[in-house]
Amino acid sequence: MLKTILLLLISFLSSALIAAEQLVVVLSPELNATTASMQRYEKENRWVKIGEKTPVTLGRSGLGYVAFKTPLKNEGDGRSPSGIFPITSIFGYDQNTTFKLPYWHADENLYCIDDRNDSRYNKILRIYDKNSLPSSYEAMLRPDGVYRYGAVIGYNDIAQSGRGSCIFIHLNHSDKHPTSGCTAMDEAPLIELLKWLDPVKKPKILQAIKSECGKYKEDYEGIECE
Repeated sequence: MLKTILLLLISFLSSALIAAEQLVVVLSPELNATTASMQRYEKENRWVKIGEKTPVTLGRSGLGYVAFKTPLKNEGDGRSPSGIFPITSIFGYDQNTTFKLPYWHADENLYCIDDRNDSRYNKILRIYDKNSLPSSYEAMLRPDGVYRYGAVIGYNDIAQSGRGSCIFIHLNHSDKHPTSGCTAMDEAPLIELLKWLDPVKKPKILQAIKSECGKYKEDYEGIECE
């Protein structure tokens, strides 16, 4: 367990040290809250707000930590990860888009593997031979349409078994019920966010409870914690 936590922490710190010029800040009122607010920022001399604050939906159990604090984020716990993570790619049902980040066309062959015992754990990939599917996975072409637009959060990039997988920003459910560990929002602000994300600016997402936001302000001067 200690080795796993250390590996996750190294991955987290490595991600945090990569200079970013775009930051998405998600602030939750408390650890177990299932709703939060999202604000975009860009780096100038300090971090400057972009656009309006947007309500978002979190996991059904609130937020979970990467290391050293409980509750730890684990597979199937219904917690969205707390910390700073890269936003690595975009996915959706449209075959052609003008988004800047790398894009996954979510057709009937695109899957995200959440089977903790599979070597492809926490990977998005195309699987054409359905006999090779693991015991647990997410079909990216979902009947409820919440993956019609979305972005991949680079959580657990080292694919430590059982520490959580397939963490996304995606569309809200029609009744806005909590997610399984992702961050969800309405369509208009989500598309605005996806169009704004720029790989040259190394976009990241910071997710935290408001009472812990202050510890990030030294590295991200200008972000607001209310």
